Amino acid sequence: MSDKSSAPQEGSATRTPQQRSASPPAAAKTVVPDKPEKSEKSNILGDFRLEKKLGQGGMGVVYLAHQISLDRKCALKVLSKELGSKPNFVERFKREARAGAKIDHPHVVRCFAVGEARGLHYVAMELIDGQSMQNWLNDLGKISIPDALHVTLLCAEALKHAHELNMIHRDIKPDNILITKKGVVKVSDLGLAKALDDDMSMTQSGTGLGTPHYMPPEQARNAKHVDHRSDIYALGGTLYHFVTGQTPFKGETIVDLITSKEKGSFTHAKKLNSEVPERMDLMIDKMMARDPQHRYQSMDELIRDLDSLKLSGESLSFIDAPDREVIRRSHSGPASLAPTRPAFTAPTAARTPVLPPSSSEDAERRASAGLDMSERWYVRHTDAHGKPTVSRWTTAQVLQAMKSDRLDASARVTRDNKEPFLPFAQYPEFAAESHKLATRTKTKNKEQSLAGQYAKLEKQYRRQKWWRMLGKLRDGTMGIVGLILYLAIVAVIVIGAIWGGIWVYQNKLAPMLQNRQAAAPAAADTPSDSDSLPDQTGGPQ
Repeated sequence: MSDKSSAPQEGSATRTPQQRSASPPAAAKTVVPDKPEKSEKSNILGDFRLEKKLGQGGMGVVYLAHQISLDRKCALKVLSKELGSKPNFVERFKREARAGAKIDHPHVVRCFAVGEARGLHYVAMELIDGQSMQNWLNDLGKISIPDALHVTLLCAEALKHAHELNMIHRDIKPDNILITKKGVVKVSDLGLAKALDDDMSMTQSGTGLGTPHYMPPEQARNAKHVDHRSDIYALGGTLYHFVTGQTPFKGETIVDLITSKEKGSFTHAKKLNSEVPERMDLMIDKMMARDPQHRYQSMDELIRDLDSLKLSGESLSFIDAPDREVIRRSHSGPASLAPTRPAFTAPTAARTPVLPPSSSEDAERRASAGLDMSERWYVRHTDAHGKPTVSRWTTAQVLQAMKSDRLDASARVTRDNKEPFLPFAQYPEFAAESHKLATRTKTKNKEQSLAGQYAKLEKQYRRQKWWRMLGKLRDGTMGIVGLILYLAIVAVIVIGAIWGGIWVYQNKLAPMLQNRQAAAPAAADTPSDSDSLPDQTGGPQ
């Protein structure tokens, strides 16, 4: 997999600097657009020495460059000569670069400098030694739920920081989310970001910008009126792509795609990936609601809901780097990078390799590592009936019980029943399997706790769905047909209530009243019990 700069890859240069120096002078055109020169100065642009081409996009070309004054590598985005000849576009280019420079966040690609040299306009950005999530999706198809939530939450925190500065991105998509070789998530390409308090006269009405597959319908209609909720929509489409391996909306043309978005109907993520929790599926639906009023109204609100799933991983499972970064996140502040720690460290001076008993080959490897699988242990645990008991098992039996979840984290073990019972993690024979058992137990507890939360969210979602429909009818957003339908629904409800009342009266209340009236005279003519009884006082016989 090839490295990627802080801009999407659309081309590559395979020639080395030595090959370039040996090429004819005309080859310098591949180094600086439309600026051929014969000397080494052709590689210099202001304070930057261009080393190779990394990619090319709609605005221009991105190069791997070396900033001479500060002696550091960077990605240099050079505006094309055609666009550089348009003063309005250049002004917008500089304005957006200055807006990007205001964002200082560990999960946002930093902007170093913006300038002009030899008639070419450029912006210098942080160089990312990795590749985009789009590249990963191309390789993997889709990613796991923990990985998807890990990336999405970190992007949400980065965008929250931008929103607090009155900036929105407007082009969130997998290709603009970069992953370093250590697994650090970086939001890139702020070339489409805008400052809400800047002059918006340069943005033309009817221009959607952004990427049709991820941008919200209101952005396709008129980019001037989008706000931070457009980023929430695009992030929802990106999360959908992460977990399903496909975009939510499809169309043979851009018009078909935008028309599909206007309808707001797409296949639920859970139908395409059964591993998606139902509650998470509802959250994706809310992120991608057609009406901005029905989406999450802030990144804070979104982060709280996604965090409540408690399914996000601390690092990316598809990153194989031994020194990959672990993310420490909290509700009170942004995510921070922490050095990776071993999954588990047993409190023993001498550690021996621990392998799960999954095959005969593993058993042989265990034997060669000096582990006695027939050694017997005393295990204190809870039996199938919930009663505490102590069993005498071999090492192999203990590992098998742990693997099948017959033992939980509360179980204890010892070699000699005269010694104290200790957690499995205290013994190297069970350390690795103990860690796996604890992870499985934690995951099960999380899944169980989701049931009540999901029921509450589903009830709220259904209630809001009906209120939204009635609100549209009330506001007249559905036109004359909607008004007629609204009045028809009201009429049906009123008529139904009247007929219901009549039916209840005729079939329930009226017969009941008639029976009571008929029973009253009969009760008056009936002799009392005292009149019907024989004389018990010795009267005449």
